[in-house]
Amino acid sequence: MNAGARANDRMRTGPAVPGAVLQLLLVVVAAGGAVLLIPVAGWQFIVVGTALLGMRFPQSLGGWLSILCLAIGMLMADPGIWQAMVAVAVAHIMCALCTLLPLVPWRGRVVLRALRPSLYRLLAVQAVAQPLTAAAMLVQREDGFRLAALAGAVATTAFAVLFLLRTRVRSQHP
Repeated sequence: MNAGARANDRMRTGPAVPGAVLQLLLVVVAAGGAVLLIPVAGWQFIVVGTALLGMRFPQSLGGWLSILCLAIGMLMADPGIWQAMVAVAVAHIMCALCTLLPLVPWRGRVVLRALRPSLYRLLAVQAVAQPLTAAAMLVQREDGFRLAALAGAVATTAFAVLFLLRTRVRSQHP
């Protein structure tokens, strides 16, 4: 085989991360969420343990069980607004990772460009979910109804703007 033919045997994909990084990221996010949100050490270990199970054996649904354990552990304390908002973000990030883990082998590599649609979806959902979470938590407070109405209006406006932008982009590409 000549040098010109060997040069065609390579494919350039751009920057990539090892699959192990995504696998470990599930455990790191679960551990961070457990430490921030759960007051009982036993439940923190359960959340991290089930995340480890989900990392090692994605088909076991251990990552999803970790999200459930995180929610149950939060019920042991009266969460504040910031804790509820962090819980929504952590649960959503873990959900996205649990969806990717069965598709990415431990020794494989993932091109960062392939993760871009998942990141955009995550950010779009969080742009709507965070104000709605704040509104739901504010309604529970005595003076929270007025603040909740304001947060709801902001969330609805953000959703409408995102919907219109997406519709506009799709209408421009036939």
